[in-house]
Amino acid sequence: MKHGFLEQEALRAGRKNRKLFITLLIIYLILISATGFAVKDSIDLSEYRTIKVVVCLTILSVLMLLSIVYGLYRSFRIAAKGQNLILPFKDTTKEAAAEIIDREAAAGNIQAERYAEYFPEGKKPHGERLVLLPSYLLLINYMGAVTAIPRDKIYWICSQTGRKGRSSFIVRLMFFTEKQTYYMEGTDPGYFESIACELYQYIPNIFSNYDPFTLSYELDSLFDKNREEFLNFYEAEKKKMQLNREP
Repeated sequence: MKHGFLEQEALRAGRKNRKLFITLLIIYLILISATGFAVKDSIDLSEYRTIKVVVCLTILSVLMLLSIVYGLYRSFRIAAKGQNLILPFKDTTKEAAAEIIDREAAAGNIQAERYAEYFPEGKKPHGERLVLLPSYLLLINYMGAVTAIPRDKIYWICSQTGRKGRSSFIVRLMFFTEKQTYYMEGTDPGYFESIACELYQYIPNIFSNYDPFTLSYELDSLFDKNREEFLNFYEAEKKKMQLNREP
């Protein structure tokens, strides 16, 4: 049976997550066995405090085991009909969005596909990545969840280098959308700038006349504090770009 793009993503993430949870289960069993063997002769269950500690540790242990087992169970499930989708804009159903995404991917209409880190030739890529389709920008995290952002909801994309000593990231790709700002973080500013340039072939760089380093911080703050002013600035720059393109 041939799986669509989203089901393939779910299967790929499931295999990876399955290895993770099996490893965690083995570690859990080893730790429980070793701890039980080490303290079996030193526990005095006649003391109330000891009983209380044992009960608390047992409850925590059971919760950990249930979490691992549940994660392992979910790794075997195939996310059919877009169940691995996250739709920030509730303008359609997961099933309808999945149909569009699978159709465009099957037709070979993937316009860009880049990982958060650069991998040299011969090394298998992994981790977070983005996929640009005619209808959606997909942000795929390391657990296989796919955030689908409609192309017409995106205002601006830029590579933002962190401020030395003041930022918790080295570089991040910023996606200003109609609803909120999304980020994909990495460690190579030059690589992220190349991603932004590739995306500008399909999503116009409305603020191409500005220094992206300075403007990215200014707009990030403005977007959160005064959305109306942000939109006014965006619309003004969009009109300028349209006028410049007119013959």
